[in-house]
Amino acid sequence: MDMVAVLNELERQEETSLAVKMFWVIKKQDWYRPDVYLYKDLIIALAKSKKMDEAMQLWDSMRKENLYPDSQTYTEVIRGFLRNGSPADAMNIFEDMKQSPDPPEELPFRILLKGLLPHPLLRNKVKQDFEEIFPDQRIYDPPEEIFGLR
Repeated sequence: MDMVAVLNELERQEETSLAVKMFWVIKKQDWYRPDVYLYKDLIIALAKSKKMDEAMQLWDSMRKENLYPDSQTYTEVIRGFLRNGSPADAMNIFEDMKQSPDPPEELPFRILLKGLLPHPLLRNKVKQDFEEIFPDQRIYDPPEEIFGLR
């Protein structure tokens, strides 16, 4: 990563942190009303900034307000946990997604299936759920030698 990219990333992370701080102040105001889109934007920004602890604080707050994430939010949080080497946390989000009142979409499943290649037991569980929910869709299972999973 060159210096300009590093500086841009730091600036984006700083802006995200400021936005989250402002959110917590706003949330305490009498006029505040729960807004799933505000949560979504903040959670996705934190996940992309690899700040998963902060993202999960917002996630918990959102859920306490009886708001449910959409498919994009599930996808980005799952991706964030996989990037951080936390497949168990990604699976917890996956389980939450399956309990959501909205039917799950394919993309979070596919992100999880790809990210769990080094974890065959977890991947098989997700694959089984995918095949039940999307019986007409196919899952690509790469040959093990491509990923060095012998």
